[in-house]
Amino acid sequence: MTLEKMTKKELIGLVQSLQAQRPENDVRRIKGASEEDLYKILAHSSQVGFYIMQDGRFQFINSHFREYGGYTEDELLQMSPTSIIVPEDRRKTAKNAVMMLKEQRFSPYEFRIATKDGRIKWIMETVMSITYKGKRAILGNSMDVTERKEAGRRLEELEALESSILDAIPQAVVGLHERRINFANHAAKLVFGWHREEMTGKSIKMIYRNEEEADKIGALFYSTLEHQRTYETEFPCLRKDGREIICRMKASRIGEKLRERRIVVTYEDITAEKKAQEELERSRQELRNLSAHLQFVREEESTRVARKIHDELGQSLTALQMDLSWLANRLPANSKTIREKIGGMTDIVDATVESVHSITTELRPSLLDDLGLPSAIEWQAADFQKRSGIRCQAQIACTGELIERDLATAVFRIFQETLTNIARHAKATQCRVTLSENEKEISLEVTDNGVGIMQWQVDDPRSFGMIGMRERAHLWGGTVHVRNVKPSGTAVRVIIPLTQRR
Repeated sequence: MTLEKMTKKELIGLVQSLQAQRPENDVRRIKGASEEDLYKILAHSSQVGFYIMQDGRFQFINSHFREYGGYTEDELLQMSPTSIIVPEDRRKTAKNAVMMLKEQRFSPYEFRIATKDGRIKWIMETVMSITYKGKRAILGNSMDVTERKEAGRRLEELEALESSILDAIPQAVVGLHERRINFANHAAKLVFGWHREEMTGKSIKMIYRNEEEADKIGALFYSTLEHQRTYETEFPCLRKDGREIICRMKASRIGEKLRERRIVVTYEDITAEKKAQEELERSRQELRNLSAHLQFVREEESTRVARKIHDELGQSLTALQMDLSWLANRLPANSKTIREKIGGMTDIVDATVESVHSITTELRPSLLDDLGLPSAIEWQAADFQKRSGIRCQAQIACTGELIERDLATAVFRIFQETLTNIARHAKATQCRVTLSENEKEISLEVTDNGVGIMQWQVDDPRSFGMIGMRERAHLWGGTVHVRNVKPSGTAVRVIIPLTQRR
């Protein structure tokens, strides 16, 4: 029932219900009030803006309505009611008011007003026809909804920002509630071939190869996210066109705790990346196999050349030494010049024999084949000390019985390269080498008291000696560790499992 259809008695009842807390004397005054007074009492009791408009002018305005615009009562009574409305909103506001007065509209309408100090506020309003002082009038109820509108605008901006951020992410982002998709970003189309509208509301099982795998990854996500905020893994997925892909997935629970199984998952198609990694690893393995083959061929060739030099050149030089000795024993006593010449030739032959011995040893130490790795390490340490002047102490705790010939060669060559680095770069006065073994592995450690080594030198791609050491160890499943030691110096440790085979 509208106010204009209410009797005076009904208006008094409405006012009384609003003024239930007023003193009894006030209630008695209400019973004897005029219709105009009743409207005023109702206006003052209202918690929202309240006005009466008649003949295009305000007849009454309550305090709440005056606060909205910041105008005084006298100012508003002198103003045209439409003048406080923002010009762009006046026509639409008038149309909405007319529709409500004709009972063609029942929901409140909104418009903007300009306050006295120049601010803009949003007003939500309803109007109805009443009789005021015996003539038709308009009763308006208004509410300042500026804060709500601003909050809504900020929320819309935030939602737009979130949407923009989601769409800017190159990975597919999917929100899940009880394993059903409640949102997805634009990149979902790029990764899976599905439009986000097609995915929303569907089971996440649609992007996996089969139901079993979908349940497996789901159980893994939820069980893990119970105890930690995020979880990352790689898992096969299925595109809309039926093509299988490998995705790097990162799941995160929404909120501090996993409630209602709400999570967000990002999916990155790494199929091409995985294929490139596999091809790179295959290429790297092929290069290592080639390197191993070349090292094997080189060692075999070195052994063959060393044996040939030792057998053929050594025998020839030995025969030459014997012939020179025979010739010197048969010269007349007065052949001084010839004796000196033969003596010089003998010295040259002796030096050549020594050079041949040195060359054959460098090509392939006979000790390595004849007595094994421990003896070869001891001999190399002593020879290094003699040639470089750097004291080299060897500690051997290894029988060599479990070490294959090719593995012994690899360890020996690594040891030689380590000594070469010490002689060239360390500026050390002493070094210590330890060779040990057990049933599982063989260990070689070389420590010097030099200037130490920087990490960039260890990682330098032009450090071919270091690369060669690592590659030799890698062929046998081993590792090379290089570190600085206190107070100064470098330690190189090589560990190779004895059960490993190329």
